[in-house]
Amino acid sequence: MKLRMPTLVVLLALATGAAAQTLYRWVDREGKVHYSDQPPPADARKVHQPRVGGNVVQTSTLPYATQKARELYPVTLYTSAECKSECDMARGFLTRRGIPFSETVLATPEDHENFKKLFKADGVFLPSLAVGSRRMQGYEEGAWNGLLDDAGYPRSVPPGAGAPAAPQKAAAPDQEAR
Repeated sequence: MKLRMPTLVVLLALATGAAAQTLYRWVDREGKVHYSDQPPPADARKVHQPRVGGNVVQTSTLPYATQKARELYPVTLYTSAECKSECDMARGFLTRRGIPFSETVLATPEDHENFKKLFKADGVFLPSLAVGSRRMQGYEEGAWNGLLDDAGYPRSVPPGAGAPAAPQKAAAPDQEAR
């Protein structure tokens, strides 16, 4: 069968479009692995959303629920150079729970003023946590778990999944996401 050049171009374009679709991989209750272009059922285990691009499949080390929570409710830990043991405990908590987070270090008086505006507070208590638009000053594991649970972050994730991004200088309140 001979294909003409325009027909071949159309077929290649269709094949490329199919490869760019979203793909889900999960395991059902009976341990059977499924692949689909539809989101998995709520009781699915080991959910992954491989990234298909060209001839390469890239997968995230984060579970699907964590990826979605991170997309909707990014987590930022606020610390300072003077905050030692409590900030270390807060970092450890987020890492053990597998929460992907960024860390913002308050270093200047301007950083502290911007923090007060962002948190709508009179003072600065560190470490502090922002989960999407919700904010909490001071480290309290139970309260932080509640914020993360409400945002949809799972309690159990692969080790190392919550490795933080490099600490960054504090951002002005209008530069914060969500």
